[in-house]
Amino acid sequence: MQKLIIFGTGQIAQVAHYYFSEDSDYEVTAFTVDAEFMNGDTAFGLPVLPFEDIASRSPPDDHDLFVAMGYGGVNRQRQDKAAAARAKGYRLAHYVSSRAWVWQGFEPRQNLFLLEHNTIQPFVEIGENTTLWSGNHIGHHSRIGDNVFIASHVVVSGAVTVGDNCFLGVNATVADNLTVGAHCVIGAGAVLTDNADERGVYPGTSSDRAKIPSNRLRNF
Repeated sequence: MQKLIIFGTGQIAQVAHYYFSEDSDYEVTAFTVDAEFMNGDTAFGLPVLPFEDIASRSPPDDHDLFVAMGYGGVNRQRQDKAAAARAKGYRLAHYVSSRAWVWQGFEPRQNLFLLEHNTIQPFVEIGENTTLWSGNHIGHHSRIGDNVFIASHVVVSGAVTVGDNCFLGVNATVADNLTVGAHCVIGAGAVLTDNADERGVYPGTSSDRAKIPSNRLRNF
């Protein structure tokens, strides 16, 4: 089994450890973070190594690395750490769940994290360092850029282009043939029926609280 180091010790790193351990050919051997953020020498039963020394402790000749980070800075933090890992000589691992539906010609890129119940239709391209949490639909002939984070149950319809460094929140919907500009934030439940401008923020609609409390509902 190929050895794998995971960057991070938070919840996403713990989730990545589980998926890689249970559903891949990788053996996770250690976690790594920047030395200033180390809170101990172990996490989830494995050693935590300072990122500054990782190449000498777990050399890239026999280890791959996966950057398990969220969407901070519109994914820039994850992008920067992936670049730093490459500069140290590491090949970045990717994970595609065995419980996702992925078309036969799909080519996963480095540091892709694609979880269960995603549907990736034919002729879709997904860039590197992109995360698709569980249960999304990516329609045919769509292109998802680099350093994107797509939360759960998002619908990207056919022939859509999503630019680099975008975030799409839970239950967002993008209609056919649209372009979402780079660095956009599409909020939870938002519905896009027109192109989204670069660096645009498109908030979802939040439900207002009713004026009566739940114990006064007559028909519930």
